[in-house]
Amino acid sequence: MRPSTLRVALIQQATLWQDPAANLARARGFVAEAARAGARVAVFPELFTLGFTMAPEPFAEAIPGPTVEAVASLSREFGLYLVGSVVEAHAPHPRNAAFVTAPDGSLLAAYRKIHPFSYGEENLHYSGGTECPVFAVDGIPCGLQICYDLRFPEPFRALAARGAEVVFVPANWPARRIAAWSTLLAARAIENQLAVGGVNRVGRDALGLDYPGASALHDCFGEVIAQGAATEGLVVGDIDLTQLRAWRERFPALKDRRVEVYSALERKDKTPMNTDQS
Repeated sequence: MRPSTLRVALIQQATLWQDPAANLARARGFVAEAARAGARVAVFPELFTLGFTMAPEPFAEAIPGPTVEAVASLSREFGLYLVGSVVEAHAPHPRNAAFVTAPDGSLLAAYRKIHPFSYGEENLHYSGGTECPVFAVDGIPCGLQICYDLRFPEPFRALAARGAEVVFVPANWPARRIAAWSTLLAARAIENQLAVGGVNRVGRDALGLDYPGASALHDCFGEVIAQGAATEGLVVGDIDLTQLRAWRERFPALKDRRVEVYSALERKDKTPMNTDQS
């Protein structure tokens, strides 16, 4: 039987710029705190060992590789599911990837960011992924997205259609766009009737960008279960999965989707508009 609740710890850290060893050394304290708080899964921000670097090649590694192995060791030590993030070696460019390790230290899933952030030229330095794995945390179907992916509803909908009940979103989301972060987390939860946990870093990076935290756990109605401020630490909350499953059964909105119509509309969108008024 699947659990009726899931306690999640969002690790809202101030990432040390491009210093994997130092960030991994600090990670143990956060995971230990999450275990003391009774969390079953703990989630780090996007590229938590580096920061949102546009010079990824020197840090690229395999999955599994050193970073996955370090996080897996923490999973074994503290008996938690952990969501980490790493620059994955890949051609023509590395990939911005998130991964999940299980309490026995095994690699449970890996996700490659589908939408590199072209506004910040991430697409010039990273290759995009093409898959959205669904994995189980104590039997609870879950998925992953990364930062800018939050602006694209399609992968979230695909995860929900495949049964995902919780989606974790590691991010480096800057202060200047934080209103969009909070709004989109709630929207993705509401429209897909799932819980969303978005974890954002705090502090300032070497590029001068400020990160305000605001990590948040939203329920299937978009309501905030737990939310962080602009300080380093954990944001801990309990997802009520009984409520989520009951809502999906009582109000099965996803069954009313008309995928064939959407496909036709997209084809029409590609047809040039006739502006001839003669």
